[in-house]
Amino acid sequence: MPDYIHRADKAIAQPAFRILAYWPAGLGDPAVAAGLASIFDIFVEQYRKDLAFIIVADEERAFEGKEVDDPLLDDARHWLAAGPKDWPATARVFGTHSDINDEITVPSFRVEQYADLAVMDISVPDDPEIAVVLSDKITEILKTMPTLYAVMGMGFFLPMALESLDTYMPRGFVRYKTALEFMADGPRWCIGKDIGNSFWDEFPEATDGFVDIGWRTMLGAYYLPRLGAVSIDAEGVTVEQTDDMLTVTAGPEPIWGDVNKDEDISAYTAVAAALAPARASLRPMLNGLFGNQVDDPDGNDRLEEWYERYED
Repeated sequence: MPDYIHRADKAIAQPAFRILAYWPAGLGDPAVAAGLASIFDIFVEQYRKDLAFIIVADEERAFEGKEVDDPLLDDARHWLAAGPKDWPATARVFGTHSDINDEITVPSFRVEQYADLAVMDISVPDDPEIAVVLSDKITEILKTMPTLYAVMGMGFFLPMALESLDTYMPRGFVRYKTALEFMADGPRWCIGKDIGNSFWDEFPEATDGFVDIGWRTMLGAYYLPRLGAVSIDAEGVTVEQTDDMLTVTAGPEPIWGDVNKDEDISAYTAVAAALAPARASLRPMLNGLFGNQVDDPDGNDRLEEWYERYED
């Protein structure tokens, strides 16, 4: 198992299996609300004994952490299913404090309503067998929702108290090639020109798009015209495509792509190449995928290396 990512002597980002998903329709869309309630049920069923704290906040509820109990979990589930939420609004459930850095730990479930986008970040212990079962259940629900982009795979979880350190990321990819390292809100700057505030007029040649592939990558109808009928001739890769959704899985279970163990990432490389026409340009990512890196030469170089890590 990978170690935490450290900044100086501080352990900041915990290794985890991550599931991230994005809906421009927002929490008010009935399919989004119903889907998130069902996903929450799956998460709680799997990880109830490991949950310690909960926050449900909106215009009427203060942002206040509470110790988890079953009535509060039921309340969160009903909140998710209830539909429209004004920005900002959030539901978060997570594990106890770590002995390593005294920050919250996985498992973590987080849903956010921004002004123009709803996002979900599920980060859980990196057990590949459990990850596959969890992902398969959640994937079926995501297919019933107006999902723009979802990605699943091994990665690093930065707790909310340390999210100001997002500009220190990504770091793990140097050894762990397949790691998902961006924070939940980072893709707002890249996944659609009508989403976020990426100053698109400053780079008119740039394209919007998804930000990274994972073990499983799901792309909604907005991106599909750029790809046509997708066929990937690589061992272990499966492709499921409809008019509304493309789902690509790189192998039977997620891996870290550990270069020290010479793990074979050829399936991921093949997926990255096939989906490249729908990926966002690097330039808008500098504006916010890992915080603002525009004026940081080291950050520019690091993001370029990360961006190109699947290229031959």
